[in-house]
Amino acid sequence: AALPESDHPYTGILVALAVGDQRAIQGEFWRVFARTGTTHLMSISGLHVTMVAALVAGLVGTLWRRVPRLMVALPAQRAAVLAGWMAALAYALLSGFSVPAQRTAYMLSVAAIALLSGRRTVPSRVLAAALLLVLLIDTWAVLAPGFWLSFGAVSLLFYVAVGRESGERAGSAGSRLRMTLAAWGTTQWAVTIGSLPLLLLFFQQFSLISPLANAIAIPIISFVITPLALLAIVLPSGWMSWLLQLDHALLSLLMEMLIRM
Repeated sequence: AALPESDHPYTGILVALAVGDQRAIQGEFWRVFARTGTTHLMSISGLHVTMVAALVAGLVGTLWRRVPRLMVALPAQRAAVLAGWMAALAYALLSGFSVPAQRTAYMLSVAAIALLSGRRTVPSRVLAAALLLVLLIDTWAVLAPGFWLSFGAVSLLFYVAVGRESGERAGSAGSRLRMTLAAWGTTQWAVTIGSLPLLLLFFQQFSLISPLANAIAIPIISFVITPLALLAIVLPSGWMSWLLQLDHALLSLLMEMLIRM
């Protein structure tokens, strides 16, 4: 209601990014996403679930430290971990509990248990535990393309990240910025090239402009448009309307760019 579709054609995309309801996205926009290889951005991804968990954990941790009585009852770090985990699980369920959302919810659950119990774990074990939980709960998930694409993409990200951990810790601010940008580009190409066989196997098609389109769209949608949409949901109506207007304007610029590609 805050954004009438007659004046704001991309309202359905904001709804999909915030709560996972894709029914309001117009068919012409789906064709743009398919042509540019950005369809996956319209689903509630692991990054969205993780972002909600981080926001809630940070907020609870900050507020918890301001109340000494709560600090005595439970350390702020543990309270933040519990709040972030519950928020991630609730958001994953709200979004329909797709395979990417399941994977992230289970990975965060394993990580939360490790933090609360004082144990240290490695990302590969967390991913393996999430994979086992998905298969135990839904054995037929292996028949869904999203299962292979989701776990395959995260595995590639872990593999690429291992090789650059030591290099990012050293050097000046400028060199670290260059390393970060180079790592971002490497990550994009690793996921794009690594997922190519699966995309050809499942869908028999691949967008040649997908790497460029995703390099532009992923950071904008993941770190600007989606957080603003989520923030607008929890704020009072006055702030909600203003934030959604701003969010829609930014999304319009991105969509115009994708349409022209």
